[in-house]
Amino acid sequence: MAHGVALIMTTVHELLTSSASSEHPTPQWLVDQLAREFGKFDLDPAATAANAKAPRFYAEADDGLSQPWAGRIFLNPPYGRTIGLWLAKATQVGADGHLVVALVPARSTGTRWWIEAVRAASLPPRFIPGRLVNPETGRQWTIPAAILVFGPVHGRHGTEAVRCTVCSEWFWPSYPKRSTCSDRCRKAAYRARFVPDSIPKMGQK
Repeated sequence: MAHGVALIMTTVHELLTSSASSEHPTPQWLVDQLAREFGKFDLDPAATAANAKAPRFYAEADDGLSQPWAGRIFLNPPYGRTIGLWLAKATQVGADGHLVVALVPARSTGTRWWIEAVRAASLPPRFIPGRLVNPETGRQWTIPAAILVFGPVHGRHGTEAVRCTVCSEWFWPSYPKRSTCSDRCRKAAYRARFVPDSIPKMGQK
């Protein structure tokens, strides 16, 4: 009986724990890049006031799984036993015509939740090379990660990650020859082409 109570308490804790907790918080550069590609996010259903990635968010006490999701949603779900429930809801919300962009662990590709989520996704999984860095501690994540997208997707979207030649962040180019992740980086690369090597750089004599 005690074991059953402990299991229930563990499940409840995982259900209510924020997706952007101190264990696996989302780097802001990744959210910014995805927002440039898919549009600014309207809702973060698993967050806190301090780390929400959208104007509307559900915190621990709100129980994001039981709340309505609408618009463009960024989801970094709790990486515990309830992750399948979060991805099942993302699948349903996507089927209802809303866009869900989810950051998920990529070490569990043989699990039922992963297989079902990938089958329902609008794009192939986007695996993030290496490990993401915790923006709060500067330490690397202990697990690999991937992006899954559910719902209506318009235009071209890449699936193979490359590094931006200007800022060095990972992105998924919609065209193979694209080498920069944003208009800002593209303009910076364009300007750099017209700076003669003979002109001293700042700080050089």
